[in-house]
Amino acid sequence: MLAVLALAAAVAAGLVAVRSALNAPASGVDAAQVTLRSHTTTFGPAQVVVRALSSGICYRVIEPSGSSHACRPRVGASEIGYTVSPRGIGGVAGSRVQAVIVKFTRRGTTWAALRDGVFYANVPPAYRVRAVIKVLRGGVRQRFDVTPSV
Repeated sequence: MLAVLALAAAVAAGLVAVRSALNAPASGVDAAQVTLRSHTTTFGPAQVVVRALSSGICYRVIEPSGSSHACRPRVGASEIGYTVSPRGIGGVAGSRVQAVIVKFTRRGTTWAALRDGVFYANVPPAYRVRAVIKVLRGGVRQRFDVTPSV
């Protein structure tokens, strides 16, 4: 009987610890990310799935031609994280990011759709992503060159 009571107490303590950890904000993570556990945003036939984990933020682009994923320890208000799939590029954007511009080979450019901190853009056939530009509120831009995958 004593063993059963000890087991019940251990299970209760473990449950309290897990519930406490799930409700506690992770250090260095935006408030929006703390409330976000798993979220899927649809862009036509493509989806961007975002998951907040204890180790950071993971995002997956799923589109008819394939998928890709990436993770970051955190996404600050002025930061983006992206992953390039066979026919798309998508990811997450902090609250101060106003737009995401995608530059393609062959002088192509498109503005990604941006909703609820998630963005996505189709990559046309015969084009490759060569750069991603984040545009912050106030107009400040920062370019990230994308190295081709081999």
